[in-house]
Amino acid sequence: MRKSVISAILCLALFGCTDNKKQEKALLDSIIKIHDKVMAGDDRLMKNKMKLDTLLKTKLTDVKDTAAEKTQMMGLSVQLTNAEDAMEKWMGKFDPEQKGKSHQEIMSYLGNQKLQVTAIDSQMNEAINASTNYLMQIKK
Repeated sequence: MRKSVISAILCLALFGCTDNKKQEKALLDSIIKIHDKVMAGDDRLMKNKMKLDTLLKTKLTDVKDTAAEKTQMMGLSVQLTNAEDAMEKWMGKFDPEQKGKSHQEIMSYLGNQKLQVTAIDSQMNEAINASTNYLMQIKK
């Protein structure tokens, strides 16, 4: 009887641990997926930033209010830089291993990290879309 109780406890502990690891891996995988999506947009972000920086260095002759245009371009450039900096800062601090932490601590940490990288994804998409729209208007 005693052996079967011990066996049952060990089975529960083993299966519970496996389930915890699966949950942790699934959450980590979802974070990595968002990270990869953000990094795929990094190329577009850099292209837009370079175009805006080039425009800021050239004399705008086709525009009536060059000061307002330059202010808008500078704002978009800063928005792109802030999005890029946020991603770099997040990546520098992200610790996917979380060694020595309990399941609850790991899940809490990863949940928080998912919120952060999702916010950065939104920030980057907003900056890319705003700058792309502006650059398309300039071409016309």
